[in-house]
Amino acid sequence: MLAEITGQTSEQWMTDDNLTVGKFRRQIEEKYPLLKDKKFKIAVNKQIADDFILVPHQSELALLPPFAGG
Repeated sequence: MLAEITGQTSEQWMTDDNLTVGKFRRQIEEKYPLLKDKKFKIAVNKQIADDFILVPHQSELALLPPFAGG
């Protein structure tokens, strides 16, 4: 679902050294406005992260759609 909205399965993201997960979320929603209406989590280096977490340089970030439980 998220890849369909963005048209991307991966993307290089250039930013400053003070990037938090929340700041990245705002940047990605600005670039892809249709994401604003979607619920998704963000993982940093394969760990789900809260918006206040600082993103280390050259990290891998992943947008994760809601999980179905059961």
